[in-house]
Amino acid sequence: MASNRSSTVLDEMMDWNIVRDNLRYSPSLEYSMLDEELNEYMEAGITGDTVGQADALGDLIVVATGGLIKLCGGDKQKVSDILLAITAANNLKPEEKVNGKIIKGDKYVAPEPMIESILNGD
Repeated sequence: MASNRSSTVLDEMMDWNIVRDNLRYSPSLEYSMLDEELNEYMEAGITGDTVGQADALGDLIVVATGGLIKLCGGDKQKVSDILLAITAANNLKPEEKVNGKIIKGDKYVAPEPMIESILNGD
C-alpha cells in the first residue's frame, strides 16, 4: 500500500474526485451510492461478516465525503470547515445516552447556520 504520509485521507479523496473530473454533484446519484453501501453494511451485519462491515462502513465514509466534496465544488477548505462545524456541534452534546445514542441536550447548537455560512462564503 503506497501512501504519501504528508497527504491526508481528505486530500486523497479530493484528488480522486478531481483527477476523474468527478465534481458534478447529483443528489440522486449520491443517494443511490450511499444506499448501495448501506445495504452492503446491513448484509454483512446480518451474516456477522466483520470484514464486510468494515469495508462497507469505510465505503460509506468515502462516498459521503465524496458527495460533500462535490457539493462544495472541490473546495477543500469548505469541506474541512463543514466537518469541523459538525464536530463542534457534536462536542456540545452532553455525555448522557438514551438507548446508546448521545442526546443533544440543552447546550447543543445545531451546525446548520454555520454550514450555511460556509457554503455561502460568508
